[in-house]
Order: sequence, then structure tokens, then C-alpha cells
Amino acid sequence: MGVLAKGTNSVEGYSVPKEAEKVFKDGLLGNPLVSKDLPAGFEKYAGKIKFEGSDFPSIPVNWRFAESISALKGLEALFVQALLDKKYNFPPQEIIIDT
Repeated sequence: MGVLAKGTNSVEGYSVPKEAEKVFKDGLLGNPLVSKDLPAGFEKYAGKIKFEGSDFPSIPVNWRFAESISALKGLEALFVQALLDKKYNFPPQEIIIDT
């Protein structure tokens, strides 16, 4: 985590979208307790999910609420992509999660 900038309440080098992507990839997709239940070939769906938004949280709390919710929305998007692919042969689309 970054360092507080002198005279501000922001943290330099911290990014909500980057942390959300990290939680999504490492905490969910990279977790064997979760990944065992993901659709086969989930990597092709996950590669189309992007995270964008303000680098700084809008509610300054000491727990990663925005990052966690965004990562769970990414997981939801992965399942929707897999369902569309399996049922309608619809190729994976880019999905942007606005943190």
C-alpha cells in the first residue's frame, strides 16, 4: 500500500480498480476452493473482464469494500459469459466493472 501524501487524505500509488482486479484474479480465480467450482475454461471469460474507476475509494474505510464487491461482480460476469457461451455459443465479450 502507498504512503499518505503530505497534507492530503489520499494514498499515493493505491488504486481501487487495480486492487479489485487483484482480489478477482488472486483471491477468487487463483483460490483452489473457488476455482474448482468454476466453469471449464474460465480463463477465456476472465480475460475479458476489466476493472475501471477512480483510484481512490469514495468512502474511506479500513476494509476493502469496493474491491471485494467489484471482484464479486467480476465473478458474476464470468458466470454470465460461460452461460451465454454454453447455451447460445456466444463468444466472450469485454465486460467493464466500474469500481
